[in-house]
Amino acid sequence: MRRCTLVMALAAVLFGPALLGAQRPVSIGIAGGASIPAGNLREGVDVGWHGLATIAVSTLMQPLGLRIDVAYNRFAFNNAGPALADEYQSMGSATLNFTYRLPMTNSPLSPYLISGLGAYRSECSLESGCEPTTRYGWNVGLGTKLFVLGFRSFLEARYHRTEIGDTNVQYFTPTFGIMF
Repeated sequence: MRRCTLVMALAAVLFGPALLGAQRPVSIGIAGGASIPAGNLREGVDVGWHGLATIAVSTLMQPLGLRIDVAYNRFAFNNAGPALADEYQSMGSATLNFTYRLPMTNSPLSPYLISGLGAYRSECSLESGCEPTTRYGWNVGLGTKLFVLGFRSFLEARYHRTEIGDTNVQYFTPTFGIMF
């Protein structure tokens, strides 16, 4: 009896925080990854990087969730030569996203669909020919929640679309993040 009580207490200490953390309705996260240009953007810039901060609201009982994401993407100009070696195109965004958790049983993964709308601000480091603009845009993607090395995390890939002037801007963002 005493051994059983000791094993149950040890299990509660080791697994209790993980189970309680998985039930929090509001989470804050940070993430990053590559930014892969597509369409017209691909002609002017190389693959870049991005950072993301997020606030997520979801429950275990409902498959729908809400996320507010703030991201910064940075792309280096391609074929820049020595004169433009340090020049870049950046894209900042603030988006409101809805998530739909796909039903999965007996799986360590929790896949979800994500889509949303928001404001995208483009800037570049060139002094002429590049005016900062803010336009509305949208994104759509697929991801999964993970529990890796004691951390709640996520892995996702999204397609983003907005405009710079009269030009459509499209890029993909494979992302890995940690939730707190």
